[in-house]
Amino acid sequence: MESKTMRRTAIGAAVVGGIGALAAAYVFGVRPWHLRWGATENEISEWLPGDEIMPEADVQVTHAITIDAPPEEVWKWLIQIGQDRGGFYSYDWLENLFGLDIHTADVIKPEWQELKVGDFVRGAHEGWMGGRFDGKAGWYVVGMKPGSQLILRDEIDHGSWVFILRPVGEDQTRLVVRVRGKRGETFAKKLYSYGLIEPAHFLMERKMMLTLKEKAETSDSPSHQESGSQVTTGSNP
Repeated sequence: MESKTMRRTAIGAAVVGGIGALAAAYVFGVRPWHLRWGATENEISEWLPGDEIMPEADVQVTHAITIDAPPEEVWKWLIQIGQDRGGFYSYDWLENLFGLDIHTADVIKPEWQELKVGDFVRGAHEGWMGGRFDGKAGWYVVGMKPGSQLILRDEIDHGSWVFILRPVGEDQTRLVVRVRGKRGETFAKKLYSYGLIEPAHFLMERKMMLTLKEKAETSDSPSHQESGSQVTTGSNP
């Protein structure tokens, strides 16, 4: 009897120790990596337009990628984002498991090139969840410089989602994406943020950036232009 109790105690201690080791590996290894995926030290530490939206933010995510296409090509795809527009260039199947009705565009459409300050970028279709989140499940455009900056503010937590496009030489773009927000005050909210929201955001945003890279780098292909349409860039707010 004593031997069985000792074995159970040992197994329990091993399980607890294993969980603790995994948690430590995530907090001190994986999390710092995915919060700054692709970004340089300067990009992580620099102030970006939109940081002022939530000055008291306790979470800041900065991701970056180099795209072998000029900013104007990247912008044509980026400016199309939205549930009722060109989607979010991420995992549609995963987004649609939640009934969001999002579909990534494979072409550049002139009618999606128009976006201005004050517009609402939908994250879910109108009437989603019985309409409880209409006007909230998404982001308002609060700043824009066509070809270089798109600044969004989410309407649930009032954090920021910012896209910065910088020319590198004559035919490359450095895309820097930053999110600022808050984890929440309670232990449950912090655990939810650490354990679910942050990893999910990383997976979806990484896919988005990689897809933008792929589309911009191959946008000279006729298949990327809507037949018979003239592609234009967004206008100044």
